[in-house]
Amino acid sequence: MYTPSLLSKSRPFASEKYAIFVVFALCIALRAAPEIVAYPHPIGYDVVNYYIPTVTNFEDKWDITSKQYPLYVTFLYLLTLISGLGPHSVVVAVIIIMTGIFGISLFYLGRTLLKLGVRQSAFIAIFAVFQLAVLRSTWDLHRDIFALTTMIFVFSFLSRRHTGWKPLALILALATLTVATDRMVGALFSVSLAAYAILTKRKDVALTALLAIGMFSAFAILTQSIPDTQTITTMGENPQNNGNGVKEFYNPSNLAIFFIVINGLLAAPALIGFLTMKNSMLKIPLLVCLMGSFSWIVFPENPYLLADRWIILAGIFLSIFAGYGILRLIRNLKEAFTIAGFILGAFAVLGISYAIIPHDSASAVYGIVGVNAKDLPPVTMQFNSIDVEDNDDILSTISWINKNTEKDALIVGENHWRGFMEIYLEDERIYHFSENPEGFAEALSKAGHRVYLIDFDSKSPTMFVVKDIRSK
Repeated sequence: MYTPSLLSKSRPFASEKYAIFVVFALCIALRAAPEIVAYPHPIGYDVVNYYIPTVTNFEDKWDITSKQYPLYVTFLYLLTLISGLGPHSVVVAVIIIMTGIFGISLFYLGRTLLKLGVRQSAFIAIFAVFQLAVLRSTWDLHRDIFALTTMIFVFSFLSRRHTGWKPLALILALATLTVATDRMVGALFSVSLAAYAILTKRKDVALTALLAIGMFSAFAILTQSIPDTQTITTMGENPQNNGNGVKEFYNPSNLAIFFIVINGLLAAPALIGFLTMKNSMLKIPLLVCLMGSFSWIVFPENPYLLADRWIILAGIFLSIFAGYGILRLIRNLKEAFTIAGFILGAFAVLGISYAIIPHDSASAVYGIVGVNAKDLPPVTMQFNSIDVEDNDDILSTISWINKNTEKDALIVGENHWRGFMEIYLEDERIYHFSENPEGFAEALSKAGHRVYLIDFDSKSPTMFVVKDIRSK
């Protein structure tokens, strides 16, 4: 059990209810900050290319959406119906609130599984949410945050031996939500529970593991025909790479750099936390994530192993271990609370900078230290499928298309702009995307269609150039 120190004797966070409120408020404020800076434009690749378009056209897309783990996006759609708010507002509001609830789950994890005091648990929760891996997940991996939140609550509840059917029913309900929300987190959750059940031989853990595995298998079968949208829109995609972003990003050098940038500062304190933490429940998912993170060593060119996604998930668990390790290091120091505040403040500066600094400015900083920014997308949260600062340009381009092209015109461009086009193109205009937009546009033109090609041109005042493609 963790030994109390001066950190636990300080006046802040005098009660558990007050601590929970502070954690929740800080988490939602942190996640709201990049939205306020980017307003009125959205942030997050999947936000602009999946969540908002899918909620906007939910009924038309249901045949495909139903085969892509639809629970979270269905929840968003129902909220739009109940609240009367637009899809953009609902998507943003839910992830901000979910970030706060995620912080509460980390606080509760500290109180139950890690056996920490109120203040130490609050420290771990706040410390973790400021980390790049967590912030990056809240950027557009919204389903991950939802599933991780329910997963952490399950771990917290299972850390105590409960009697009666009500606690077990709650655990099983949360376990079902976890595996029904996201394929990757569901797989991690199922494997972790199975391993922990074998280690502990506890019946409640075994029952939860069996339910999770059974539900995960069922959802995997139901969704196997269509790829998971969040799986194919990985962080390696760069809108200036003509659709080849994943291939360019997915190589040993870039993945190693990505791991270092996301998790490098956490490695040492996380190792201390890992070695000193007695309960093995959290160690299992961390080890699984680390194996996935370094799968590129054995399979260096297989992007379907999603090493970049595993690196992000590993970073979330490393954040918890690092926070615990820091508390262990300073537990006997006289100025433990001051030192903890200083450490938290330093990471807060990094986290807030990642959340609000313009994309171009952050790219320049990485260039100064010798790291190519295209290897680390997004370098800040001020990005969706393009730099937020360029959103007005693409919206102006779409407005020009709506006013100056035929109502049934075919528009061809990058895969990364499909969300903007789906939301804002009017009448019967159809957007086609391709890895080779120019070649595809010419092929459509030769087939007798009236086609307009959109090119990204950083030297043009409008950023995006529309070309009328006519067959020769």
